[in-house]
Amino acid sequence: MAILSLGEVDGSAPLLRDWLAGDWALLFSHPADFQDQGLERDRWLEILRDEFRARGVRPVACSQSAGPAADAGADDSWAGELICDYRLLRLQSAAADDGVIDLPARNLRADILALPPRFVLIIDEALARRGVLKYSAGRSSVSPLDLLASIDAFRRSSAPAPKRRIWQSAAA
Repeated sequence: MAILSLGEVDGSAPLLRDWLAGDWALLFSHPADFQDQGLERDRWLEILRDEFRARGVRPVACSQSAGPAADAGADDSWAGELICDYRLLRLQSAAADDGVIDLPARNLRADILALPPRFVLIIDEALARRGVLKYSAGRSSVSPLDLLASIDAFRRSSAPAPKRRIWQSAAA
């Protein structure tokens, strides 16, 4: 699974915003905590793959360092198999090469660093934090499908209201 590193990363690693390409993200501190034990693994992954793709959502593991993300459990998790993308991702550093500071990326980094050890963060395409699930160590009782439903609700609540058409009667 793709891994967002909060440590210093080589500039060749893609920026999270570019990698998302308009999709939303579920950022997992420990993706293995969301492994479903009730369904056959292959069938469960097929369902998740279809649902994530249909909603334009990508799972990402979070690592506090630039090294291997073993603490995030990214290499052997369900989410790694879901998208088969194992790249290291980065947020734009505070001192960008072009002198432009990406405030949403800086705010996202600060939000992540302030979270407890176990969390899932819902991030929109602009890197804005839309929701967070904080939980204790061990398997979470929340399914990734529940998290996708939360994203649907956030999108509905932030969608612009449809324009009303005003009908005027013709004057006689």
